[in-house]
Amino acid sequence: LKLSLMLTELLKLSLILTELLKLPLIDTELLRLSLMLTESLKLSLMLTELLKLSLMLTELLKLSLILTELLKLSLILTELDKLSLIDTELLRLSLIDTELLKLSLMLTELDKLSLMLTELLKLSLIDTELLKLSLMLTELLKLSLIDTELLKLSLMLTELLRLSLMLTELLKLSLMLTELLKLSLI
Repeated sequence: LKLSLMLTELLKLSLILTELLKLPLIDTELLRLSLMLTESLKLSLMLTELLKLSLMLTELLKLSLILTELLKLSLILTELDKLSLIDTELLRLSLIDTELLKLSLMLTELDKLSLMLTELLKLSLIDTELLKLSLMLTELLKLSLIDTELLKLSLMLTELLRLSLMLTELLKLSLMLTELLKLSLI
């Protein structure tokens, strides 16, 4: 169920990113995505801890196999107990093996949990890829900010160029007026 919810969230994220591609302010939205993916990194760290638990449960699974063999022995001893009812020690061993059977059932449930944790590990690998994407998007955002500053500088230089052209025209006009003034004085 948790995996389904997380996949649903990823689907929502995909839809959000699709809408963001249509917007002109994509850099701002990419920054938000970077923050969201940072949260995914935290989840990835949590899943790493769950992986450690999965390894522990694998060791418990090995113990479960040993207990299964003990369960077979318990069944044999139970049959001997029914036939003889003499050996009290065998009866005690049967009771112990019954407890081991309960433990074996518990370990079987833990084995199921181990399989679930394996699926979570796969999800952790997906989160790792999303983290790489986050880093790439962060770099793209930095480049975008640089491009924005360069655009501002370009606009300023364009205005300065226009002013320079206007001043050049005014200088020409001034020279012409000076010449006309000289002619007028003559």
